[in-house]
Amino acid sequence: MFYFMLYESVYLRYLIPGLAASILFLGISEINLRIKNEQISWFHRIMVLVMGLYLTVVFSVTISLDYAFSLEHFGQNINIVPFHKFRMDFESWGNIFMFIPFGAFLVLLSKRCQKLYVTLLAGAALSLFIELLQLFSVRITDIDDIILNTVGTLCGFILGKLILLFIPSLRKMVGITKKIDGKLYMKHNDAGSIVILLILICASVFATGFPKTHDEAKIQFLLPGGQGSVVTEQPSEVEEKEKISADINARNAYLWDISSNTILYEKESEQRIAPASTAKMLTAITVMDFCDEDEQVSVGREVELIAEDASRAWLNPGNELTVRQLLDALLLPSGNDAAYTLAVYTGRKICGDEDVSIEEALSVFVEAMNEKSAEVGATDSNFTSPDGYDESGQYTTAHDLARIAKGFWESSILRDIAGSYNIADTWLSGHEVTYTNTNELIKPDSQYYYEYAVGLKTGKSVAAGSCLVSAAYIRDKLYLCVVMGSTDEGRWADSLALYRAIK
Repeated sequence: MFYFMLYESVYLRYLIPGLAASILFLGISEINLRIKNEQISWFHRIMVLVMGLYLTVVFSVTISLDYAFSLEHFGQNINIVPFHKFRMDFESWGNIFMFIPFGAFLVLLSKRCQKLYVTLLAGAALSLFIELLQLFSVRITDIDDIILNTVGTLCGFILGKLILLFIPSLRKMVGITKKIDGKLYMKHNDAGSIVILLILICASVFATGFPKTHDEAKIQFLLPGGQGSVVTEQPSEVEEKEKISADINARNAYLWDISSNTILYEKESEQRIAPASTAKMLTAITVMDFCDEDEQVSVGREVELIAEDASRAWLNPGNELTVRQLLDALLLPSGNDAAYTLAVYTGRKICGDEDVSIEEALSVFVEAMNEKSAEVGATDSNFTSPDGYDESGQYTTAHDLARIAKGFWESSILRDIAGSYNIADTWLSGHEVTYTNTNELIKPDSQYYYEYAVGLKTGKSVAAGSCLVSAAYIRDKLYLCVVMGSTDEGRWADSLALYRAIK
C-alpha cells in the first residue's frame, strides 16, 4: 500500500513544497555558514534534501490537514496505556520502518546524533510531536506508536553507523566544520539546524493542506493521472429541511427522505472524513457503468496489494469468477481483494487493453471513480483507492456518501446484493463460498435487527471509526441514513435511533 500512496499524484502536492522548503533551508544555511566561517560537504547538502523529502512524506501521511483537524476531535481517539491494545500487525511494522530512515539520516547528518541517546531522544520527540498533533484529528493518538517509532529510530541508528563503518570516507563529510586560524575543526554541537528543517517542512505540509480544508475553498479533484479539474459546490437539491430529534454518538450523520427529497437530520455532514469501506459503494457503481454481471474475471496479483489487516473475501491469483460474484465478495464480506480485482479488470476494460499494468489500470479506475462521484453529486470527495483503506488525500463527507448511496440504490443488482443476509456462490473455477453480510440491521438473529432495513454498506478504519450507510423502507418511503465515526456497537444503535425518530 505504501508504494501506491507514493504513486498517487496527491503526494506531489506535498513533495514539491517540501522540496522547496528544503532548498530554502539550504540557502539560509549557506548564508549563516559564511557568516560564521563554517563549512559543510556536498554529501551533507544532499542529505539535507533527502531528509527534507523524507520528513515531508512522514508529515503528509500522519499530520496533514487532510485528516480533518478540528477542536471537535480533541482527545476522542487516544490510548495512553502501553501495549494495552497492541498487536504486531502490518501497521505496527509500518511504524517501525517509517522511522528507520530518520535514525539513519540523523547519524549521516550530525556528529552529535552519532551518540545513541541523542538520536533516540530525537526519534521519541518527533513521534511525540506527531501524536500530540493527532489529538486534533480523526487519527488515533497512541503511546504504542511512540514506542514503535523509537524502536525504528534505534534500527536506523544502527544502520547509519554500519554505513559509516563500511564507507569510512563519509565520516569526514558528516556535520559542520569551522575554520579557526586557517585550520578546520569539527563542530560537535551541530543538531540545532535539523530542528529548524523539521519546522520548515511541517509548515510546508500544513500550508499545502490548508486550502483543501478551508470552507470557502473550491474543491479540486486530484486524480492519479496528474490532471485535476476544479468543481464548485453544487446548489442543494433537497427540499427545505424538516428536522427530527435524535441522541446519537456518531461524529457525522445524515438522514435523507428520498421519497420526499427532504433532509431529516444532519450532524457535521459537510465535514471531510475518511470513507473506509463505504467507498466500495462507489467502486461498485463505477464497475456497473462498464461491466455486465456475467463477464468472467481472472483474479491476478493485484490482490497482493491490500494491507495485511484489510477485510478480504480470500481471493487468490488464478481464481475465476463472474463480475456478479466479485460484487458479492465486495459488498457482503467487504473484501478489499475483490475491490482491487474489480478495479484492475474494469480499468483495463476502460483502457481497451488487457495488457496494461496493474498500476495503470488502478489509476484509470480511480479516475473513473472520482468522475462518477461528481456525477452523482458527491462533489466534496476525493478517492484514491478502490477499497477505501485509510490514505492521505482520500476523503468524503456524510452528505456525499448519501449521494453515492442513492446512485448505488438505483442499481437493482447492487441493492439485491446489499439487501441479502447470506449469499452462496460457486465460482467458475469450482470453489464454493458462502458470504454473510456485515450489516447487523438485516441480520435476523441480531439484537440490532430492523425489519425495515434493506442494506447497504458497513465500514471501519482507524481514521473513519465504525461506519454504516443504510437504507430502510418505512411506511412506503425510502430513507438513506449515513452514520460515520461511531463505535462497533454505536453505529447500529445510532442508525436505529435515527430511523425510530421518523414520525
